Amino acid sequence: MALPPASTPSFEPLLGAVAGLTVIGVALLLVHGRTTRRRLHWTALITAALLLGAIWFSPLNTVAQHYLLSAHLLQITLLMGAIPPLLLLALPRDPRVHIPRWTRRVLRFFVHPLVAIVAVNAAFFGWHTVDPYQAAMQNDSLYSLEQISLLLTSVMFWWPIVTPFSPRVRAMSPLGKIGYIVLATIPQTFGGLVVALAHHPLYPLYADAPRLLGLDPLTDQQIAGAAIALVSKVALFTAFTVIFVHMLNANATDSEDGGGGGGGGPQADRPRPRPSGTPRWLEDIRAGRTVPEPAPPRRIKDPAGSGSRPG
Repeated sequence: MALPPASTPSFEPLLGAVAGLTVIGVALLLVHGRTTRRRLHWTALITAALLLGAIWFSPLNTVAQHYLLSAHLLQITLLMGAIPPLLLLALPRDPRVHIPRWTRRVLRFFVHPLVAIVAVNAAFFGWHTVDPYQAAMQNDSLYSLEQISLLLTSVMFWWPIVTPFSPRVRAMSPLGKIGYIVLATIPQTFGGLVVALAHHPLYPLYADAPRLLGLDPLTDQQIAGAAIALVSKVALFTAFTVIFVHMLNANATDSEDGGGGGGGGPQADRPRPRPSGTPRWLEDIRAGRTVPEPAPPRRIKDPAGSGSRPG
């Protein structure tokens, strides 16, 4: 089988359609939706679109599919650990779209943490066993299906962490989200160790391909094994970032609700300690409870000709 040159950009119609529909769909939801941090959402969407272009339509995709296992694992690290949370962060908090009840139930099932953990690991290890993956290396459409399925299951995995809008799963604490990611990435960490410590090439097609960057098959495979373990570290770092952004959003909301010095806000009814011995009139002035100063008494003039007359 003749391999395309390593410097050839890649464009598969299936990947192009999925990338275009994904970016346009999120952009339309963001345009018509309601959110308080619109610039942050647009930044996340643009970054996700650029990363999709880099891993699917650049020479990286050609090298990953045909030449270097380490390039493929770099591609997978970005596809599973960075792009899905960015897409979810780009979604508006209130998309203003009507979602049918049955669709909500289906989505709520697929984004449940237990279902998401099983799905993302089944997709990752299912595609990377020797026979299915070597078949994908020789078939562009099959390789595209692998990429799309990994992206989809990764979105399922990241939904309980980002929870952009309904259907929401039960909210997890920040510590619970970290534990969820650690539990989900344990199989990938062990898989990475198996690949890195193997004493023979696991994928013969990579071993038979022309060598790039002076990497022999075993060195390339060891780098790939380290990259598999790196997926979990990227996921943890991204989770910390998402949790931090959510904390900033919560603080901004609390500031908007409780700020200002006027009456009628949440701080108006907040009790304030009163030092012992404070005069009541001073407390009234501090609280703004004042009364207008009484007007001076009106001077009454005697009418002309009135009064006692001399006898």
